[in-house]
Amino acid sequence: MKRTTKARLIFAAAAIMIVAGISILVHATIGSATAQPVTIAAEPAEPTAPVEPAEPAELKAGKAKYDKRINPEPITAAPVSGEIRLKRTGYTVSYNPQLRQPNYVAWTLTAQRTYGNNKREPQFYEDAQLAYEQRTLLSDYYNSRMSRGHMCPAADNKWSTQAMQESFILSNVCPQTYTLNGEDWEHLESFCRRFVRHNKTAIHIICGPIFTSKPPQRRQRRLYVPDKFFKAIICLDKGMERGIAFVYNNDSEQHPMSYYVRTIDQVEQLTGLDLFASVNKKTQDRIEARSNLHDWR
Repeated sequence: MKRTTKARLIFAAAAIMIVAGISILVHATIGSATAQPVTIAAEPAEPTAPVEPAEPAELKAGKAKYDKRINPEPITAAPVSGEIRLKRTGYTVSYNPQLRQPNYVAWTLTAQRTYGNNKREPQFYEDAQLAYEQRTLLSDYYNSRMSRGHMCPAADNKWSTQAMQESFILSNVCPQTYTLNGEDWEHLESFCRRFVRHNKTAIHIICGPIFTSKPPQRRQRRLYVPDKFFKAIICLDKGMERGIAFVYNNDSEQHPMSYYVRTIDQVEQLTGLDLFASVNKKTQDRIEARSNLHDWR
């Protein structure tokens, strides 16, 4: 075969292959353009887990620390039947698990305790040391029309971050009318702080609720509301031994401080508590029977 003829045959074969390739490509392109779009089924989404309600804020109390100069150990009442005794940094609670209220709260107030940069907590805390059914819940106060009244006040605990936080635990709190909590009760708290600052002394305080209604009043099913509140105060410094007590109705009336004055003996009769039980009997007899507001000016 001549070389020219062989070259022509090769060229013709290559041309046929190219044309065939182009034809296949064109058909593929047309087919893809005219084909129906393919829908890929999405995988079913995982079911969303229900959002659990947040647990109530709780504060785990620290171990009580007593400093003889700043924070002496409180003088408590005699043991109360059924009480749960809770020792906190700035106070001690005798707690009544049936009423979910303190029987009383005791602390020793010094001038040094009232100074410091520790500000009030922005919230209250449920008591993590108590079983759920024994504790007051944050939700118990919702729509109750009662304020959360400190027994050991926040302003008596400015000296310590831990003490300030623990003063907002609900076992140190009772339901009070807004007027009592913000007015006459607060005036007495300020009176105590002024006394220790001015006299550079310490006073021993026991205060708590008084339930006289039978059965006790309740709000929101779980919240027992005291009818009254007491506060008993003694000073044991040599030459300054004295005692006084106060009883406040849990209402919206306002009166001068002298209106609420009682003797400690009268409060003991009203509550059934043996207050300041560790003080020697002779001193108790002398200071618990007398109550003169002028002694405290």
